[in-house]
Amino acid sequence: MQPVDLWRKMINAKVYSKEVATKRVNVVYAVGQLSDEEYTELIDLIEEKYPVS
Repeated sequence: MQPVDLWRKMINAKVYSKEVATKRVNVVYAVGQLSDEEYTELIDLIEEKYPVS
């Protein structure tokens, strides 16, 4: 399973808070485990799944 697939599942399941999920996705991106497109997809998914209250 690729990192992007794992993160999609965790974001959809809301395993972490929005802040924690964002920080962890940023770290995975920073160490080169995600492409630019995958990073953008995950950040957009976080915004979709964790709407501003």
